[in-house]
Amino acid sequence: MTFKLFGIKWKRTKKITTNEISRLNHEVTRLRSNEKRHMAEISHLRTEVNNLKLWKETNEKVSDAGVAFSAYKSSSFNAASFGKHRELVYDKTECNVGNGYSTFTGTFTASISGTYAFTWTTCAGSDNGAIGIELVINNMVHGLLWTDSQTPGDEECSTGFIIRTLNTDDVVFTRSQISTADHLGTIRSDPYMRTTFSGWLLF
Repeated sequence: MTFKLFGIKWKRTKKITTNEISRLNHEVTRLRSNEKRHMAEISHLRTEVNNLKLWKETNEKVSDAGVAFSAYKSSSFNAASFGKHRELVYDKTECNVGNGYSTFTGTFTASISGTYAFTWTTCAGSDNGAIGIELVINNMVHGLLWTDSQTPGDEECSTGFIIRTLNTDDVVFTRSQISTADHLGTIRSDPYMRTTFSGWLLF
């Protein structure tokens, strides 16, 4: 009986121990799987932190240097054939601090968030030149002007100006308006008068 008792107890103990080992093995496997997942998450977070550090350093460099551009069209153009809702490309720059303005597209892209000032000037020639130009931010009109020389021999320049807070990667450009009035004559940009687009970061 004693042997049997010990035999039964031994068997029961062996069964419990085997189950416990099996459970622990399963737990080890689960923990190893979690460890791999956590290590992947840690690696991802480290990459995100490094990217944020790089973005911060770049932002601080740009902020310290400032953001400003001043561009103009290198030649005059005919307002009627230019069309409506067409973006103006100012293909020459006087300055482009921060490289936010593109002479290929006519678009300024904000490299950092902040409050900016923008101004644009359009000059109409003496052949009854007339055109409307609007300033667009993220495909929404935020400013507009109309330039009209009105009478033969007259020449006229008009200037628009706005201050606007932008977020990083916001885009700004000017384009011809859609209006009931016709766009006529020559829009001048030459050694005597220039059609221009400028902007700068205030703070």
